Amino acid sequence: MCLGISGSFSIVYSVEFDFYHPYIYYLFRKNLNYIMKTTVFVLLVALCATVYSNYTDNNYVKGEVIIMLKPGELSDNLTKSFGFINLRVKESVVDYMNIWLFEYDDSKIESTVILTELRKNRYVAIAQMNHYINERSVVTPNDPSFGLQWGMNNTGQTIQGSPGTPDADIDAPEAWGLNTSGLTAAGDTIVVAIVDGGFYLTHPDIKFWKNYNEIPSNGIDDDLNGYIDDVNGWNAVSNNGNLGSSTHGSHCSGIAGARGNNSLGVSGVNWNVQIMGVQGSTSQEVVALRAYGYCLKQRMMYNQTNGLKGAFVVVTSSSFGVDYGQPANYPLWCAFYDSLGVNGILSAGATANLNINIDNTGDIPTACPSDWLITVTNTTNTDAKNSGAAYGLTTIDLGAPGTNVYSTTSAGNYANMTGTSMATPHVAGAVAFMYSVAPLSWIQQYKLTPGPYALQVKQNIMQGVDIKPSMVNTVSGGRLNLYNSALLMQNLTPVNGNNSEVPVNYKLYQNYPNPFNPTTVITFDMPKEGFASLKIYNALGQEVAVLAEGIIQAGIQHKVFNAQNLPSGIYFYKLITDGFTDVKKMSLIK
Repeated sequence: MCLGISGSFSIVYSVEFDFYHPYIYYLFRKNLNYIMKTTVFVLLVALCATVYSNYTDNNYVKGEVIIMLKPGELSDNLTKSFGFINLRVKESVVDYMNIWLFEYDDSKIESTVILTELRKNRYVAIAQMNHYINERSVVTPNDPSFGLQWGMNNTGQTIQGSPGTPDADIDAPEAWGLNTSGLTAAGDTIVVAIVDGGFYLTHPDIKFWKNYNEIPSNGIDDDLNGYIDDVNGWNAVSNNGNLGSSTHGSHCSGIAGARGNNSLGVSGVNWNVQIMGVQGSTSQEVVALRAYGYCLKQRMMYNQTNGLKGAFVVVTSSSFGVDYGQPANYPLWCAFYDSLGVNGILSAGATANLNINIDNTGDIPTACPSDWLITVTNTTNTDAKNSGAAYGLTTIDLGAPGTNVYSTTSAGNYANMTGTSMATPHVAGAVAFMYSVAPLSWIQQYKLTPGPYALQVKQNIMQGVDIKPSMVNTVSGGRLNLYNSALLMQNLTPVNGNNSEVPVNYKLYQNYPNPFNPTTVITFDMPKEGFASLKIYNALGQEVAVLAEGIIQAGIQHKVFNAQNLPSGIYFYKLITDGFTDVKKMSLIK
């Protein structure tokens, strides 16, 4: 992360309405959260762009650049300034955020030069290349006799010759005993946005969301949301409401929300949730931005109209990305998770289908530093990490079933598929499930201040995991457990007698000094007395020291770490307390 500063940063300004904007949060993510509504802050982004200058960025469309103009600035101003390379608008990507796709004559200038010059320009807020992205899927052979979903309920059944481990699952049947309605306590219809390569909208086992405020095929934006004929969602590839077909997209949709208890096919994590289909997982990065822009706009309209328009989208699920991608090269993509988050939408992202440490190699999106992003790796029917899935003590949050997962595919059909793609909708479905069991008072407070309350959902997902040795190199240290997390949401208690649940503000600070030799001080906040664990790990994920393990008094805590007997290198410190988990990196230099 830029300058070693972690956290979250969003800029707010008013166009037609107030909303949080993803404006160069890299510089001061933890320091400038939720500042001065309707105020525009102009900051330089060039510093962050140079932090990872040792990484080669050549995974982009030649002659194209994605630019966010500063609020109120016109694209014509920029094209006039760069007429010498014939800079011109190719399309408006997300109009209400002033994000544009430009093209230019790349024979007249090097891409690195044009990017540097654009970032200096007074009309430009953020400039980056339009990167290529790839769908993440590992398809396994169909198994017509496979009728048991081990990820939901593992009885030890054998999967492709490998006996399973009983209870190596998310405890779905136990959670279904709490709620299967697909509604919040306030009556909101819960929506999961699946961003993927297409969908079989006629599959009888999936309830796809429909925009009933839009009249089909009349060529008019009936609900005035900026999208014409988006009855079934949005195709961000072709920029219209005509969604293509994809077994991968339908498979992910079924994992999150296949209809349950209907004597047909399989059960999703949610029996009655609605799936918003958004086609946008292939081709170029600009497509992903358009896709996320559609999800955000639907939720913003829901918030603004008190549910009369838009959709109550609480989570996006994305199973695509860029192997070894560095966040500094993808500022808009990473920042979009903050913009979604402060409007109440968490995002579940699939990590790479490679046995690599994302902390060291980078990845898009799972190295993005947004607090509202939940990053997911792939577990097997024995609770092992899939040997072809990535990990990371500071970047990958948890594991979820993703190997030989049986779900919906083409219309009326089902099949097994493997990959982090399959693990991620398990988590997205679990996030949506949290809203169906949350108390009414919590839902009411969430609607007033959705950003921080969405983070409480993430905390409950992280705290509810089953701790597993195979997940030691993840932030939570465990595999998704739907039932545990649902109990945490269901049993939220009012604070100060005012009938509202307010997230407790735990915090883990960057150690000082850093780099250090041989001692450094690690500080964390305990807003109330309780159990806390603070441990030190080396770069291999091996525990090397325990600084706290037990009941800690309320207040600011300072712990001294003496590394006199340890070699130079990168180390991590991890705090776990009352549903809060955080990990930070430090350097020992002798």
